[in-house]
Amino acid sequence: MNLLYLFRHTVLSATALVLVITAGIGIAQEPAAPAANLLDGCVTDYDPEVDYFPEQITITDAENFTIEYFNNYKVVTITDAFDDAPSFTYVLVQCGTPAPDTADFPEDTQFIDVPAEDIITMSTTQLPHLIDLDLLDRLVGLDTGLFVSAPEVRALIEAGELVEIGSGAEVNVELALVTEPDLIMTYGFDPTTDAFPVLVDAGIFTALNAEWREVTPLARAEWIKYTGVFFNAEARAEAAYANIASEYNAARELAASVTDAERQVVLWNAFSTFSDAWFIPGAETYVGALLDDAGAIIALGEEAPGDSAPLSFEVVYDRALDADVWMVNLFAVNTLEDLLAQDSRYGDFAAVEAGNVWNNSRRVNANGGNDYFELGVTNPHLILQDLVHMLYPDLLPDH
Repeated sequence: MNLLYLFRHTVLSATALVLVITAGIGIAQEPAAPAANLLDGCVTDYDPEVDYFPEQITITDAENFTIEYFNNYKVVTITDAFDDAPSFTYVLVQCGTPAPDTADFPEDTQFIDVPAEDIITMSTTQLPHLIDLDLLDRLVGLDTGLFVSAPEVRALIEAGELVEIGSGAEVNVELALVTEPDLIMTYGFDPTTDAFPVLVDAGIFTALNAEWREVTPLARAEWIKYTGVFFNAEARAEAAYANIASEYNAARELAASVTDAERQVVLWNAFSTFSDAWFIPGAETYVGALLDDAGAIIALGEEAPGDSAPLSFEVVYDRALDADVWMVNLFAVNTLEDLLAQDSRYGDFAAVEAGNVWNNSRRVNANGGNDYFELGVTNPHLILQDLVHMLYPDLLPDH
């Protein structure tokens, strides 16, 4: 599945029962432990000795959340949700079993029974999680349907089956309360303008998702496991992520076979009149990691050894004119004519002359919703495969 496209001058191109014999006393039977996590309903005969989560996740790449398992509850901790954010703790209690003592946790800890029966999402990046985990039937609402790309979700929107509660501090709390979701999943930038403090104050369990703070593609993708734990879908999440990581690593290994002499120089982004800068991705950023995994050399990468660096148009023009490939990442630019209409000097770049200019807008809906950002976050292997094919077509000739 291509998320990128090339445009040229005119077109978008126990078993069971274990018996224990005790000396002189008789036979005792161990508690019957479940073979799998409970995906629906509640425990009806609680036993404190039973492990109700035999299926667990293991975090391998993500750094901004942790999970600790106990017999009948899980403790999830979110770190670095936004700049200067405190840690956030969520206790996920198996439905039908007693919650642990609230005094054992930080004051602002939120508690939720799992598996959650329904969810409202506040970012399109969370929708592929529900689709891949076969949990889309749990979706009852979202912030807005305008920018959704997934056809399965668009069908629900058009059928009027999802509520739209808005976003930010102006979120429609009343509608959220009437909908009564077990869980709202959102994100944080600034508590003074975000939705999550308002929703929490209203008594709605609201979980922050900090995938956007991760700095590698696989780390962001692994947040599918985070979504999964609220539904006891650990086994599904592990399997989904294993497939994503396998596909990603296979593409990365292909790119690693390229010799230094063959590596393509990639110019990323274009000049932003809004920011009055041309942002070069840093080596320690998500895009920097993605391009490195694709076997690319970042044009002017020496100016951004860590975070991304804002440069002037003139600096980029003077020093990156000869870049082999240009990924412009511009909205509503579908042809070279569109690009040159923004600035005629773009025509001097070697990639333009060679017809090697690309954009990330192959799949954009009528409202500007871009599947590159929706599907691509959870499925970075698709983007990496696109990049490898762009840079080294012979490595993925059938892509």
